[in-house]
Formats: sequence, structure tokens, C-alpha cells
Amino acid sequence: MKNRMRNRNPKKREEGSALLVSLMVMVGLSLLGLGFVAISETESIIAVNERNFVQAQVAAEAGARAVIEMFQDAPWANTRGLLPPNNVAIKTQRNHGGGTLDYYKGRSGLLLFDAPFRVNQHDRFYGDEEHADVLINSTKGTVATTYLTNLNTALFPDGSIRITDIRVYAPPMPGATKNAHGFYDNSTRYGVATVSVTAEKLIGARVAATRTVKAVVAETPFPIVDGAIETSGSLVGQGNFHVYWGKVLSEKEMQLARPAVGMPWFDAKEQMNFEYGYDSSMEWTPSTGYAMDDIINATGAAITANPRLAKLAYVATNAGTSDTVEPAWGTAIGATFTDNGITWRTVPARQFRIDLSDWYSQYNWLYSLLGVTIPDPWLHARSRGDIQLGNNKGTPCNSANPHPCDFDQVTWDPATRYSNVFQKQITTDASSKPESIEVFFPTMDFEFWKAIAQGSNNEPGQGIYYFDYDETTKLFTGPGGAAKPALDWMNAKKNGLGPGFYFFDSANGKNPQFGKGGTLTDAIKLNAGAGGPYQMQGYIYLNAKSFGTTGSGNLVSDDIYPMPGEPFRDTGYREVDVVAKKFKMTPTGAVLPDGDFVIVGENNAVWDYQDLNDNGVFDVHVAQNTRALTQPDGTVIAAGTVWLPVAWTEGCTPPDETKGTAGDCSEPHEPYLNFTYPAVGNPKDGLKAEWHNPTDVTFRRAKVKQSENVPITCKSDSPSRDCTSNAYDDAGALVRLAPLLWGAMYNEGGYDGSGNATYYGALLMRGDFNSTGTPDVFFNECLAKGCLENQLKLQRVMITSFETDQ
Repeated sequence: MKNRMRNRNPKKREEGSALLVSLMVMVGLSLLGLGFVAISETESIIAVNERNFVQAQVAAEAGARAVIEMFQDAPWANTRGLLPPNNVAIKTQRNHGGGTLDYYKGRSGLLLFDAPFRVNQHDRFYGDEEHADVLINSTKGTVATTYLTNLNTALFPDGSIRITDIRVYAPPMPGATKNAHGFYDNSTRYGVATVSVTAEKLIGARVAATRTVKAVVAETPFPIVDGAIETSGSLVGQGNFHVYWGKVLSEKEMQLARPAVGMPWFDAKEQMNFEYGYDSSMEWTPSTGYAMDDIINATGAAITANPRLAKLAYVATNAGTSDTVEPAWGTAIGATFTDNGITWRTVPARQFRIDLSDWYSQYNWLYSLLGVTIPDPWLHARSRGDIQLGNNKGTPCNSANPHPCDFDQVTWDPATRYSNVFQKQITTDASSKPESIEVFFPTMDFEFWKAIAQGSNNEPGQGIYYFDYDETTKLFTGPGGAAKPALDWMNAKKNGLGPGFYFFDSANGKNPQFGKGGTLTDAIKLNAGAGGPYQMQGYIYLNAKSFGTTGSGNLVSDDIYPMPGEPFRDTGYREVDVVAKKFKMTPTGAVLPDGDFVIVGENNAVWDYQDLNDNGVFDVHVAQNTRALTQPDGTVIAAGTVWLPVAWTEGCTPPDETKGTAGDCSEPHEPYLNFTYPAVGNPKDGLKAEWHNPTDVTFRRAKVKQSENVPITCKSDSPSRDCTSNAYDDAGALVRLAPLLWGAMYNEGGYDGSGNATYYGALLMRGDFNSTGTPDVFFNECLAKGCLENQLKLQRVMITSFETDQ
């Protein structure tokens, strides 16, 4: 019995342990399951966060690329409501030190991010990230918040992501220093601008992720062409090109088949200084009769002795004869003094003071050009060798001189003197008045431009195209893998590519320049049987033995194209304090004659003016001459016979073209020469230098067209952007042409053709120019202004850096 009882007890003890083990296993499995659930939830949260992170980053990238597209085509962005307004509320006032304050794109009529990018101070970015030149976020008020709302609606209509901060500031400038106000100096710039965009991902009203993207953009380095024909070969013999409106350049000899007088050139660098007579004062001379309101300045000797006198001029308050001895000049603005019975009132100096000791400034040169018809104001020829004129191969003036037809006599007729011809230009004269500036053919860098072309995606509409040559088939393979003759690819009217940069490789794909082994493809010759319509558009880079035509027939239909803009003198203008309505002085607060005038835009290669009323256009007031004007050669222009722009003076009021209000002076501006352009059907006519009665509509010519080959009709109230006017015209009148090329062609070979083809743009050939016909080349000034990418819709900027890890 005891043994049986003893045998049962262990079993009873074992029955409870199984339950415990089971419970432990169940708890463990539950914990493991809960762990997997937790891990799953964590992974889900991580995935959501990653999604929010990526969406915020993609939004920031989209915003950055949107701003970059604004650099590509600001007018396009503006018409679609994407461009920020040019408003000081979203711009930072830059302090350049020394009291110089400004804003990026300081005139309200300018578009933000529009070209030019680097000429004027107000076109450049100087700030850092904390002092961005353009800063758009909620701290900048309703202008900024309204713009961001509109931009986000356009880009992200569902409202779950948004751009909150846009900053555009200076590009990288290694070694540059910032001044005490946080702005960089003018050190070497690696680009145009830095673009920083911050975006947020929203879940309800909660910010789930924030990302910032930064990009650096630089100008696409499209070549700037400044001549109608340029060659490292010769332009002689049968090179019977007739060139209009631009420069002709040769590294050898030249026969200028169409010798035409251009603007008068004083030396190899300076055209006639027609700013003298524009807003000038005459140097005082003894025993001279002066009329009331005559304006004079102290003599050069007096100014040398007291330089402060250069900042002052003197207005006669009555007629009389000056003394035999120079008077004691007053220095207080508004004060008067007498000079042998003449009372002179002291006023701020005119910008262009006559100096009787200097040929360049001792005459009112403007008066010698008024009413003169100049055959071709923009034509000038420069060669390293000798120049001959016309088909009779005549020699110009003193054929031994580098500048054979110097304009160095007041009796020369500006309409007949070939002072626009320069030969033997093999060195650069280092003097301030050079007779020679060395001529160089603008070689294109084969390796660079091939890399640029090959780096594109080679798809239609992209603007940059690469073509590979097959020596066996003599065809070029281009976009889409198609193989065609070069002439087929070059026809923008039919090729499906449109205008662009076209790079046609050498025969063996190697560099043909400077003995690097490249060989040229077969000659390319276009003839009337090619089948129209035909027109090359953009920049064509060839590596062919030659290019030419055998006649163009009716390949090209007529259309209208702009002539160049009016000549101007790059002197800068005196800036006006718009509040005080006085000339701005430096240092700030200074007064004449101790302070200095603030000059804006000098020697920056663009025409400048100050938009005092912020209407976006230059407002000019012209009036008839109220007194006789004496030309340099002594000829007198009678009172009331010519119209001239009236310069800004303290207390005057310019007109407002946009409102139709009158005024009594012009806005401050650089001097320009106004032309009466030829009618639309007369592209080869000369141009007359003159201003007109503002009510006269007969001199106005269309600058825009209403349809193909049809210009608009100009009226007396047509805005200056649409029609030529008394204001400065940066683009000339439209004229009718039928050009095979609208753009520029560069060839490692030469030109060899016949017939009378027309080109609108430029031909640049490393080899010789030979033509048995008389082709016409009309220079497109847009090429010299660097606007090829704008006119032909190529990419203005390229991204050089893109950071997405912030």
C-alpha cells in the first residue's frame, strides 16, 4: 500500500508543470508577436517618414528647377505668372561700402532673373545666404506670401507639399571677402547665382518633413560673335562678299568688295566722341561775345590749378563780351559774379566739358553728324594684312598707315571718309589713342564644344545636337539614330529640331585644330535643288573642307528681320537722387564742388539710363535748337532747324510715355545717335542721323511684326518698344530679307561657292573665302550682344552644382 502511494505522488507533481511551460511558451510567443507588430509599425513609420522626406526633397528640387527655368526664359515665366515681381519687399538692399546702395535689378521695369547676367552692377548677385539678393519667405510680408501661394498652387495643387523659402544670391567666389554688411566684392565668379529652395511636406496642419535644395547656375558659354565675316584666311580675289551692318575681319589680306563709309573713327578704339555737343559746356575764351543762357566752363589751365572747377559750369544771365582776363570763378551753386558786364550764375557742370587742348573733346562733334546720311554706321573692316577697296582694288587714303583714313581734320565729311578701315593690325598699340589693335580669328575650341554637344540628350527641342560622321556613307548620324546628309540636318524648316547649336564632327572624330590629327569631312554645297523651304537657324559648327552655295533659287521665303540698334557712347550717366531731385553725390551728403557726381554704367558695353518714374521705358524730351549751332568745321546750323534731346537738370520733369504726359527734359541717360531707318523693303539704304518733331509719324518704323513678313503699322502714339522713335532704339527697324542662315556658322574649313545667297548673322571660316558670286551677309547684332540663346530659344544657363542632402 505504501509502495502504491509512493508511486502516485510524482505523477501528481508533474501535472502542474506542463501548464506552466505552456503558459511560458504562450507568453513568449505573444511577446515575440508583439515585437513583430512593433517592428512592423516602426517600419511603417520609417516608410512614411521616408516618403515624407522624399516628397519634401522632390518639392524642393522642383522649386529649384522652376527658378532655374526663370533664368532660362524670364519673359516666358512672367507671362505664366511664375516669375516673382520686381518688388523691393522681396529684395535685399545691398551695401557695397562707401555709401553705395542698390538692389538687384533695381529698375522696376526689369524682370528678375532676366539677361543680362553680368554687365551692370544691378544685374549681378552680391549677397550670401543670410543676405540673399532675392529672399522670398513669410518674413517678407504679403508680396512674398502671395507669390508663394500662387507658385505652390501652380506646382502642387493638392496642397500637401509647399515651398516656403526661396533665396537667390551670389555664386561661389573662392577667395572673395565679404564687407561688413555681408556682401561680396567683384572677385572671380564661378557662375551667375546660387539658388536655394526649401519645401515642406504637410500632414494636415503639421509639418512632417522639411528639405532644402541648392543649385549653382552658370551662363551657357555660347560663343559671342562680333563680326559679319571673320576668317584666319584671306578675303581677297574672288571673295566678292557684300557685307552690311557689322565687322569684317581677316588674319591675312582683305579686299572689301563693298566699301561703305561707317561711323567716323578717331582711332582703332574710339568712334567720334559725339557726346560733346550732347550735354556740354564751352570753354571760356577772352574777348568773346556771349548770348543770354550760354553755358561755359573754366579754362583747362584754371581747372588744372583748381580741380574743383571741373564740377561747375556757368550760365550767362545777360548778353555781353567777356573780359580779356579770365574771371575769378565762383564755387557756390546759385551764386553769381560778373565778367566785364556779363553776369554768370554758378550751376552743376555739364557732363561733357569742352577742352580746347584735346582733339577728342575740343569740338561739339555731335553737330557734325546731325542731318548726315551714313551709308552703313556699323560696318568696319580690320585685317592683319593690307586692305583694298572695291572690285577695282583701290588703296584707301594713306595705304602705309595702320589706320589709313584717320579722321583727324574738322573738314572731313563724315559721310565720305573711310575711317572705318583698319589694316596692318598685327600689334596692339598700348597708347590711350591706339592706331592698331591686334586682329585674332575667334577660334572655337573643338574639344570643348564637342563635349558640350555630346553631353546633350540629342532629342528634338533640346537645342543642342551632335552629329557623328560615317566616312563610308558620307552621312551624319543625329537625333533618333537617323543617318542623313549634313544639308538635311541643317534645315531647321524641315528637320524637326528647330533652331539650336549643331555640332558636326570631323571625318575621323579627332580634333582637326593645331595638328591634332583630325581630318575634315567632304565639302558641303547647297543648291537651289535642295527643296524648300530651307533655312539654317542657330549656331552651326562644321568641320568640313568648305561650305558654299551654287545658287539659292526660291529656297527661302521673305520675312522681316531687325537691323542693329543705334550707336551710343558708353560714358555712363549721372545718377539722380529721386527724392531730392538733385544729382546724387559721393560721399553721401556732400555738395558741389567738394563732392563728386555718381556715374552709373560707364564702359559696361550696354546703353544705360535711369528710370526716374519706374515705368520701364526710357522717356525722352526733344526740342528744337533755340540758337544757332556751330559745327566743328565752322558751318552754322540755324536756330530752329534741328531737334535735340534735352538733358536732365535739377528741377526739371521728364515725360511719361506710358501715361502720355509731357515733360521738359529727358531721363538721365548715356548719349546716343538717333537714326531715321530705311523702309522695310530697303535694307541696303543708308541711315540719317537726326531727331524729329514728336508729332511726326513718317520717320517711325516697325520693330515688331504682326505676322510673317508683315510689320505692324506705326502711329504717333505707338510705344517705343514697337516702333523706332526719338528714344534710344536698342534694336533697329525691321527690313525684308530671305536668308539661308539665321544665326552663325563656324567652319574649320573655308567658304567656296557661287551665286548670290543671303545670310543674316555671321560666317566664321578658318580657311579662305572664295566666291564667284556676290553673297550678301547682313550682320545680326543680336550675336554680338550675347542674345543668340534668347532669340533662338537656346538654354541661357547650365547647372554646375546641385545639392540635395540638406
